[in-house]
Amino acid sequence: YVVGRHNQVAIQQVISRNSTDSPIFPTIGSNVSLSMELSGAVLPGDISYHKWFLSSEWYTPLFGSSRLVLYTGSTLGYVDGIGPTPNIPPIETFFMGGTGIGYIATTALRGYDDRIVGPSDKNGNPLGGRVLNKHTAELRLAVTLNPIPIYVLGFAEGGNVYSDFTHTDFFDLKRSFGFGARLLIQPIGMVGFDYGYGADPVATSNGGPSGWHFHFQFGRGF
Repeated sequence: YVVGRHNQVAIQQVISRNSTDSPIFPTIGSNVSLSMELSGAVLPGDISYHKWFLSSEWYTPLFGSSRLVLYTGSTLGYVDGIGPTPNIPPIETFFMGGTGIGYIATTALRGYDDRIVGPSDKNGNPLGGRVLNKHTAELRLAVTLNPIPIYVLGFAEGGNVYSDFTHTDFFDLKRSFGFGARLLIQPIGMVGFDYGYGADPVATSNGGPSGWHFHFQFGRGF
C-alpha cells in the first residue's frame, strides 16, 4: 500500500438473522451475520480488495432460569487483494486486543493491551493482518433487570490475527479468562467493566503471559 491520495468505490452486502428475545439481556436465540465488501475489480478506483466478516452469537438459558445464560460467540474475518497489483489500505486489515474503543478495525480481546495481538514489527507496533479468528464463552447472571439491568459474568476467550492465509493456524489462539459486570446507563447504553488474564505471551510481555488487565467499555453488552 502506497501512502497518498487514492480513489475508491466499494460496495457492501450484509446478510443477518436475529432470533434473540431481548437486546439488553438475551436469554435464548442467536444472532448471525455475514458481510462482504468489494472494492476495485469491476469498480473504479485504485483500491482493490475483497473482505469477508462472519459473526455468530448464541444464547442458552441454564437450569430453566431466565437469569443464568451461557453466551457463546465466534468471529471470523478475511481480506485479500484483487488482481496482479492489489491495494489494501491498512484501515481494512484486522487488529485485535483490549476493548477496541478508540481504534478503527480493532476486535476486542480481554486480557491483552489494545491492538497487541497479531503481527507486529520489531518494536512491537501492530501491523494488522488479513485473517481474524476469535471465540468466546461467557456465563452471565442477571442481578436485576428492572429498573436498571445489571449482570455479572465470567468469561473465557481466545483469538488471533494472522498476516495472511498461508500463515494461519486456527488453533494458535491467544487465550484469556476473567470476570466482569455490565449495567445499562441511559443515554450511554451498556457500560462494562472486565478484569481479564491473558494467558499467552505477546510482543510486549518479554516471553511471559500477558497477565491481568482491567478493561472499561461501553455501547455493547460484551
